[in-house]
Amino acid sequence: MKRPFTIAAVQLPSSAAGRSPAARQRANFANAAHWLNEAGQRGADIACVGEIFNAVGIDLHHTDVPRLVRHAEAETLKRFAPIAKKHRMVIVAPILALRDGLVRNVAVVIDETGKVTGRYHKVHCIEHEKEFGVVPGDAWPVFEAKGARIGVQICHDNSFPESARCLALNGADIIFWPHLMSGWGGEFMDILMRAPAIHNGIHHVPVSYGCPEDKSWMPGMMLGRSSIIAPDAVILADAGRHPGIALTTIDLAAPRIAEMFTRPGDWVWKIDMLNDRRPDTYAEFNREHKRLKPVPAKHRKR
Repeated sequence: MKRPFTIAAVQLPSSAAGRSPAARQRANFANAAHWLNEAGQRGADIACVGEIFNAVGIDLHHTDVPRLVRHAEAETLKRFAPIAKKHRMVIVAPILALRDGLVRNVAVVIDETGKVTGRYHKVHCIEHEKEFGVVPGDAWPVFEAKGARIGVQICHDNSFPESARCLALNGADIIFWPHLMSGWGGEFMDILMRAPAIHNGIHHVPVSYGCPEDKSWMPGMMLGRSSIIAPDAVILADAGRHPGIALTTIDLAAPRIAEMFTRPGDWVWKIDMLNDRRPDTYAEFNREHKRLKPVPAKHRKR
């Protein structure tokens, strides 16, 4: 029996109007509400926007971030809970927020009734985030979403294959990847977008930002390419380079099938992959790594 589930990767504009950080944050919220409403009108069961959408286009500093994002989660619920209820749509809202006195890069999951299902705190924070006070998380939660099990990894998390694998081991059918990455090259980004789906037998949903509609996208700009990627790495929907929505309906009851993967014939790949794992040999993953001094490229050893 089919289990249809409609996913929307909402690609917001990469910049917002406003002279002050507070004004830009308000514009970011207004943009997100507009596009989430559109996703709901188009029948999405779940919609996700990009990483720290409330702070995009704002120059962030350690001294002013806590004040700027003090009410970010409350504002998220105030604006998005009614949208979730109206469209019976789950919303994944990644924000920069102050939680329990700590600055967090957090994805808030709002269910179709407008209530918070849970939160994911970004685990792999980059140095720049730490400079303006972001405290990393330390867990890989999976959330129920209208019959699907979803996980979230944020930006730099996808630099580490363990991130998506932990979410898959915890039962995720779909992994959302809100991020702020720029275009470092076609092959690099294409592989990075598809790899979690291939390795884990899940649908992978990268969500980025679009460049202005009157500008031509060029390498170095925010990547765009928000998409829904099937477990066999086929891109089912792609928002392109400009603001918009990648939306498609998947069948949660139709997993990746592989022929001659571990035995003759056609079998469900994810089950066999998990069964063939050898965690007894993976001690290196938990070995403590001595922190090394960063090396500028021009000083690298040849």
